[in-house]
Amino acid sequence: MSIDVNGKSGFSMPLGASLYPPPPHHFHGARMAYARFEADPVAVASMLPPGVTADPVAPICELWVCDYPSTSFGPYLEAYIHIRANLDGTDYWYQPLIFTNREPAMAAGRAIWGYAKKLATMEWREEAEQIIFTIERPLGKRLLTFTITRDRLAAADEIDALPIISLRYLPASAPDRKPAAAELVRMDVEGALHTTPLFGDVLWAGRASVSFDSTSNVDPWHIFEPVRMLGGFVQTVNFSLPLGKVVKDYLAEG
Repeated sequence: MSIDVNGKSGFSMPLGASLYPPPPHHFHGARMAYARFEADPVAVASMLPPGVTADPVAPICELWVCDYPSTSFGPYLEAYIHIRANLDGTDYWYQPLIFTNREPAMAAGRAIWGYAKKLATMEWREEAEQIIFTIERPLGKRLLTFTITRDRLAAADEIDALPIISLRYLPASAPDRKPAAAELVRMDVEGALHTTPLFGDVLWAGRASVSFDSTSNVDPWHIFEPVRMLGGFVQTVNFSLPLGKVVKDYLAEG
């Protein structure tokens, strides 16, 4: 039996009152900054699903903070962690944790690609020469403070432009059923940096600082406390998110 969701009731739940449209989802003028750093290998390994591995000595991670002024979901803020990882001989950025502050973006990210999104209170602002981004969850509990400068124009080869994978896990709906989904989904983001007439693509490198301001057993972002900072970058991008590609199906493998 099939349900004609697209033709009859929209793309997503609830039927007849779809929360978000089908991909591709478009983002225009996205301001994005991130810090690259080494983290504790034991902590990093604890966040990886079966078959996904990271450097056992000095795993590389990134913290991204984003201000999306114009998207298919409306304007919103987002922050996430990436782990440089390998699956079956291919290098990826694996995304274990992500916050957003907009309901449709959270629902779409979790349902379609497996992005482990939660709602949080976030702020992006710029003071003097620095960008500052803060996260609280719940309101009043500061989990993170991120700052970065724009010091110089960077070259494209300074970025590890890898595809992203995430774990799409949908629990079973009844005790005698298996999970509805347990799979790794690959995303190849389609996008382009903003440009200037004289310098082409504009990608800034700068001094980044990451402070995990408090521990939380509910939201364990603090386990990614940097051991060694490797730099930071700032960019403004237009990009689109299509449907992903399943690269590992745990249910099919038994």
